[in-house]
Amino acid sequence: MNKKEVMNLMLSKVEADKKEAFVQELREAKTKEERMAVIRKYGANLTKEEAEKLKGREGNIITDTDLDEAAGGCSCGCMCHCQCGCM
Repeated sequence: MNKKEVMNLMLSKVEADKKEAFVQELREAKTKEERMAVIRKYGANLTKEEAEKLKGREGNIITDTDLDEAAGGCSCGCMCHCQCGCM
């Protein structure tokens, strides 16, 4: 499971009208504990099986770009929702 798949999985667990706030709060979280609190707050916890798939993965930190892509934003970081044709 790659980072984008993890974010999409977590986002699928968040109510539609709260996804933007969820992504924003994850971006603002500075520590692992803060990120986990945000994930719990929005009910985006991974199951034991989902978490097991991530164990031992290198580079499992989710970046702003990963968040943008998972939330439907542009992968180049310009937040144009791909209207610029950058994809």
